[in-house]
Amino acid sequence: MSAWDIAVLVLVGTGSAWGAWRLRGWWDRLRRRWGRRGRKRRSRRPKPRTQSVFKMSPEEFEHLCARLMEAWGYQTEVVGGSGDGGVDIRGWKDGRYVIAQCKRYKRAVPASLVREFYGVMVREQADKGFFFTTGRVSEALHREAAEFTRNGYPIAIVDGKELEAYLQANKLPSPWKSRERMGG
Repeated sequence: MSAWDIAVLVLVGTGSAWGAWRLRGWWDRLRRRWGRRGRKRRSRRPKPRTQSVFKMSPEEFEHLCARLMEAWGYQTEVVGGSGDGGVDIRGWKDGRYVIAQCKRYKRAVPASLVREFYGVMVREQADKGFFFTTGRVSEALHREAAEFTRNGYPIAIVDGKELEAYLQANKLPSPWKSRERMGG
């Protein structure tokens, strides 16, 4: 068999495969079109009023956390964005200056983020810090935050489950659809 014969066989074979693929697509479209006749169209489900926290932009999540701080009595200013120096929200209450960091995580939060936030608190000379996250926080990380508190820089870590509970308790829209979505 010559190279020419092999080339002709390859072209005929690929041509048939391509033709069969096109015919199948045409047949599937025809079946879908004729299959719909005589059936009622299903109505689309309305979109939920609140979107998933993971579909929010970082700015929207920061504003949600700021609304929660306002419900706690703080006056807030959302800083956020690139070049914010690690401070997403600044807040004041009773003459005390607080800062907040907002992080969206689906899994456990790395300890390095809380350590960096501690450094930002020292630099900003904040009286207190809030670390809001949608993820899970390990017990070791809570113990480390307690150590920072003993050093004079109290950090309140609000993980995903606590954040959802605080939003519901303060009658703010929760961005989670259900408890199952957060894994608990």
